[in-house]
Amino acid sequence: MGKKVHIVGERDVFFDAISDRLTRAGAIFTEDRENADVVVSLGKGSSGDVVVVPGDAEAGDASLIVRIHDLLIPESPSEWGPMDIHEWSYRIMEGVNENEVSGIRARHWLHVRDATDALSLLIMADSDVMPKGILDMSGRRAWGPQEVLEEMSLLWSRFTNALNHSHTPKSLSAIPSPVPESSRGSVRRPELGPLHEALRELGTDGWHPLVPMRVALMEVFAHAEN
Repeated sequence: MGKKVHIVGERDVFFDAISDRLTRAGAIFTEDRENADVVVSLGKGSSGDVVVVPGDAEAGDASLIVRIHDLLIPESPSEWGPMDIHEWSYRIMEGVNENEVSGIRARHWLHVRDATDALSLLIMADSDVMPKGILDMSGRRAWGPQEVLEEMSLLWSRFTNALNHSHTPKSLSAIPSPVPESSRGSVRRPELGPLHEALRELGTDGWHPLVPMRVALMEVFAHAEN
């Protein structure tokens, strides 16, 4: 029998993403908070059995608090993560070659599918093994803004060349120039050890985000076009 889940929070793109993932994990949604096996609250200041908040937001009372840093939702910008990539995608599509990146720090971008996959495991865990405390969640690798822009420019160029049948051997073989580690600046990654161990305790290999950055960027462009 599935676990009865009550979700509290603003109905936005992240709410829909976690709801969809929990449905596929076998959750049974209930409007009755008192009848739920687990209450999941989303957003700043929320309380429940499991609370999920953006990395810089305060949470209310909860047995388990998950703070998500640098979340990337390809469908649209949202308050759950930085909007840098979405803003750059519109400018690149409009043919703007220069994008202001000064003052923008490197980010540990995390695709929403990786985030919701892990959250579904935590939420659907049996009560006797469900982790407690605070878990930080982010991507493992830092991406400097210049790295991201070069990847985005290359992907968009390849897409438009394919549409216009204007590819050349050079355009097909081009790869972004290596960006020095120093260009990412000094950025501290959230502590992922507790999340990794919590997922291992649930019988997985731990925290290993799977969606490649290039795939995430292609999805951003695809949704921006629509």
